[in-house]
Amino acid sequence: MTRENTKRPSAGRSRNLTLSVALIVGFAASVVFGLSLTRAAAGVATIWLGSGIVTAALLLLPRRWGFGVAAICFAFQFLCNLRINPPLIGLTFSLLCLGEALATAWLARKTCGQTMRLTSLKRVARLTAFAVAPATAAGAVLAADVLTLFGRSFNEVLGPWFYAHALGMAIVLPVILMVSRRDLSEDFRRSALEQVGLYGLIVAASIFCFLPIRFPMPLLVFPILTLIAVRLGPRGAAVSALVLAAIGAGLMMTDYRPATGATWTMLEKTRSLQFLIAISFFTSLSMALAIADQKRLKRLWAGRTRVARAAQARAIAAGQAKAEFLATMSHEIRTPMNSIVGFTEVLLRRDDLPEAARRQLSLIDRAGASLLTVVNDVLDFSKMEAGEVELAPRPVTPRAIAQDSLAIVAEAARRKGLDLQLGFIGPVERPLMIDDLRVRQILLNLLSNAIKFTEAGRVRLDVQVREGEGGRALRFTVTDSGVGVPSDKIERLFKRFSQVDSSVSRAHGGTGLGLAICRGLTELMGGQIGVNGGPGAGSVFWFEIPAAQADADCAEEAAAPAAAGLRARILLVDDHPMNRELGATVLGLLGCEVVLAENGEEAVEAARSGSCDLILMDVHMPRMDGLEATRQIRALGGANATIPIIAMSADVMPEMETACLKAGMNDAVGKPVQIQTLHAIVAKWLAAMDGPAAEAAA
Repeated sequence: MTRENTKRPSAGRSRNLTLSVALIVGFAASVVFGLSLTRAAAGVATIWLGSGIVTAALLLLPRRWGFGVAAICFAFQFLCNLRINPPLIGLTFSLLCLGEALATAWLARKTCGQTMRLTSLKRVARLTAFAVAPATAAGAVLAADVLTLFGRSFNEVLGPWFYAHALGMAIVLPVILMVSRRDLSEDFRRSALEQVGLYGLIVAASIFCFLPIRFPMPLLVFPILTLIAVRLGPRGAAVSALVLAAIGAGLMMTDYRPATGATWTMLEKTRSLQFLIAISFFTSLSMALAIADQKRLKRLWAGRTRVARAAQARAIAAGQAKAEFLATMSHEIRTPMNSIVGFTEVLLRRDDLPEAARRQLSLIDRAGASLLTVVNDVLDFSKMEAGEVELAPRPVTPRAIAQDSLAIVAEAARRKGLDLQLGFIGPVERPLMIDDLRVRQILLNLLSNAIKFTEAGRVRLDVQVREGEGGRALRFTVTDSGVGVPSDKIERLFKRFSQVDSSVSRAHGGTGLGLAICRGLTELMGGQIGVNGGPGAGSVFWFEIPAAQADADCAEEAAAPAAAGLRARILLVDDHPMNRELGATVLGLLGCEVVLAENGEEAVEAARSGSCDLILMDVHMPRMDGLEATRQIRALGGANATIPIIAMSADVMPEMETACLKAGMNDAVGKPVQIQTLHAIVAKWLAAMDGPAAEAAA
């Protein structure tokens, strides 16, 4: 046995011994006090505290200790009764008091539980109503019956016994139970000087209450008890009520006259004292328990607030760690993918490739596109969870979106021998104000899924523009003749990382994020998305978004022809040799003259000494990164203050894009950069600069 284990039983025995001695001493004092106040003809004390002390011993001590204390108290009470009563009557009184204590303890266990924590007025009321009152009432009836055998009147015994024993137990039992628990005083810790002062105040008030003065002095007790309840809590209120009971009972037996000058009988004095003690005790205790409960709730609220703040801090830290992880992984994955995807596209444009090599390159291209889709899905979903996806509506015709989307997936459908169909309903030629990139992203996801899960048959896209109660609505419907979706799996489709077939042997891959992203984007645009169909009968995916009609100027902008071929001098800045070679090759295919720089310092010197039409700037570079290089180029002034600078980085997190724009860049494109994407963004900014240049020349 360890030292700690040997200390615990020793500490328990010491506590039990101390509590037992204290209760026995208190019982002895209460018996002497109670017998000294016995003035009634039936021999019943004005207030009897002893039964409450024995009950407390039975509740607070282990069974053997409790019964031992009860036996000692019984013997002491019997010896004291022998001095003022015949032996048989003294034995009867002692046995009745012991039985009353045993009954109260048993009822208290049944009604208030094993812990006996009097932390609320409801618990105190339950103890009084269902333990103290029944036990003392039964004891009073039994005492009145038994004492009639000794010539006592039944009515003379019944009332005084019940009032004295019920009031005494109702006061002393809660006092001992509260004093024995330290947790009830945690919120009411006061200095020893303040406690002595407050208890001294109640002692003085209790003495003045029963002086023969014409002023109703008992009224002074209540504000003092209120002050004690506020400052010392339930324990202080209970002890103060006990002090009032002891002093009042002692002084009441003197020659006390009320303020009216009338002489009260002993019974009237006893009843008035019992009434004053009961009202004072329950009033002050109710207030103290209410204050204690309020303090407990405040402490609980403060604790939960601290827990919530700690959880919030952990969540913020986890979010930052997640963002850093995604940024790092995105950069590390996209950097090699830039070369894989880029050089594959360059090679596929050659005319001198053998058919076998072209087929192998096509497989590499599709594998790279699949891997890029997985990376984009994870990043897009992370952006949506963080609320960092912003819409950019522009005028576009629904027909153009549908045709472009079908053109992208046409090759995948052709390889599987699927029939692609397109249908229109309504004015699909009119430009609408929508974010065409996000709409196309949703549409491509639905079309790709339809092709992936359809082995034979057809995939149909229907586009409908209709007028509804809330305005114009644009609806896309993708119908396939594939495996379909079981009705019990439909709810899982639009949840993250969820797939209809999640088994290890599933036939189709994917992250399970595509449809969750579709739902998030649709809801972000104020629309809704859904699916119909059953197993083996194909499926029908649809989404509908509100779309405002574009005005005349926007319509002309949407109908404007695309920019012509590129003829520009471009500064390409990248620290990776493979990326520089790929960029120079792709830009050369697009008709551009390329100037290369390996880091930010070379980029600044090239911008200072040469004339370029546009700068493609990597962000993460040694010696000087792309952000600082951009700021220094802007500081050169002249043409460098307005030259388009486009960030090309494998870090595509929103924070990095924001940092690029703040540094003075005009736009950002993520790696790997595909030829069509690079062509579009370069053409966009070259066209934007041609307008101001033409106006200046004019």
